[in-house]
Amino acid sequence: MTKVARILVPLIVALLAVPGASIALASPAAFTTDKTGARVNQNIYQTSTDVYVNGGPQNAGSAGFPDGSYYFQVTDPSGAYLLSTDGAACRQVQVAHGVVTGAIGPCPHALGVYNPANGSTSVQLYPFSASQDAGNMYKVWLIPENSSTSVSATDPRVLSFSQASTRTDNFKVLTPTPVPTGSCQPSSSLSVLVNGKNVTAYVPKGSWVDPGITPATGISVVNVEGASIIPTFISTPEVVNSAASNPFTGQTVAVANDGDVYLLNGTTITNTLTSGASGQIGFSGGSCTNCGVAMDALHNKAVISMSVGGRPGFQVLNLNSSPIFESPFASPAGHVSEDALIDPLRNLLLSPSEFNNYELVNLETSMSPSFYENQVADPSGDLDSAGEDCSTGIALAPAEFAGPSQVYIADLSQAEFTPGSPGSWTAPSQMQTLSESDLSAGASGVAVAQGTHLGVVTGEFGGDALTAIALPSSSGIGTPAITDWVTCSISGFSNGFDPHTVTAYQSPNSGDATALLANASATSLESIDLAKMLNTSVVPRTPGGHGCASGALPPSVVSSISVP
Repeated sequence: MTKVARILVPLIVALLAVPGASIALASPAAFTTDKTGARVNQNIYQTSTDVYVNGGPQNAGSAGFPDGSYYFQVTDPSGAYLLSTDGAACRQVQVAHGVVTGAIGPCPHALGVYNPANGSTSVQLYPFSASQDAGNMYKVWLIPENSSTSVSATDPRVLSFSQASTRTDNFKVLTPTPVPTGSCQPSSSLSVLVNGKNVTAYVPKGSWVDPGITPATGISVVNVEGASIIPTFISTPEVVNSAASNPFTGQTVAVANDGDVYLLNGTTITNTLTSGASGQIGFSGGSCTNCGVAMDALHNKAVISMSVGGRPGFQVLNLNSSPIFESPFASPAGHVSEDALIDPLRNLLLSPSEFNNYELVNLETSMSPSFYENQVADPSGDLDSAGEDCSTGIALAPAEFAGPSQVYIADLSQAEFTPGSPGSWTAPSQMQTLSESDLSAGASGVAVAQGTHLGVVTGEFGGDALTAIALPSSSGIGTPAITDWVTCSISGFSNGFDPHTVTAYQSPNSGDATALLANASATSLESIDLAKMLNTSVVPRTPGGHGCASGALPPSVVSSISVP
């Protein structure tokens, strides 16, 4: 049994595989810089996205790098754990005249500004996970691509190499960058796209196939904060059920009940693809071929839940300049979540199903995924959707039909994974009952506003209530628990259908956690400030401590947005 406190890869295994390898630091050193490339060996950075690598000092007489191609990686300062989250093929730079001149490879990292003083173009190190070092220290490695260097056949992130010709440099990040908006959101109906101070929402007009519902085609785009677009209804030939957005590229992926996949920029469909889905699978809320889409903005990938020849499964869509589908794969458990979620920091797909199996899929090698199952004991309802605070690894799954609401909560930072076909996983966890939370059809939808430790739990198929939740701000010790919650109603609102019409994000303007809910006809959105909702001076509580004293939320906490 392997205990995984965090999804980091011990590098010592790779290093010892090379004869003569040692842990001694190589010399001369690599150099980190900022985006401009003008500040050499800066070493202290505000956020993870501020760190770039170049070729070193600007004076022409300094010892530069031998020309050629190099891999790079970020580790903890000891070099014991790999923190870079993408494949080694994506982490390549070119060196000419002793300095880094840019990124190369099939999925290159972002570039800095050309520096005429030494002819270098720095390359961004992000994405990489947070270091567990007490001083927030990291190490960058530059590794020449030669006969001593190879990429692991089992994990494309890991390199085997000789340290004799590597270059390293330590640096410090004051504030690790949170998961970008759009990532770590379940494959529910809604998505938000944050661009600077502007926030837009993509609102599918449809839902899954259900005998009692006549779903509409099309998807609408509206301003939630700012006025960056003209609110627009976009016509589609098929019924759209789910959307997910990448703030780095500005691209949104929307999936239809059949095999259609629409790529959007702004208010325009730029490409229509066909997924590898076939047949249909069913949930308590309807049936579908494509069933939902979740975004991994760090790796620019989308994951579509679907029917794989009538079996529940998934397919990864790589969203590079020429989008490419990987092969679809079925779940060995025979069930998937109504709203699955991908954690880009841990490369895990979270899929709690209505059969109360919480499946985790390791997508580090997405063409050959590893499955881990956890049968959750004794919930009063059915696990309906996935949620996670990806900064802490606190995972959630509300239990549909339970009353009062129940939410399964687990600490993935303490998870133990047992390999197998499929494997299994366990973690400190509990099925927590939320008193005074009574939602339509029970706790069904969930979303966490990344970077805030706040989230929302909703009902479905009607009802006007929602529950705001506060999650622990740290993990790694003990059994996790929701630390506070409150349930209120929204006057005149009725929850939508499946997939769940809810998402959450951190406002770029107020900094508060914000929930978005769409009504059943997708003609209006409700924007709820979750921080204010949980503030007892703004929303007084019932004597029981977890209900709104006034019943409905005040206008200072919730506002309505018309959807064309």
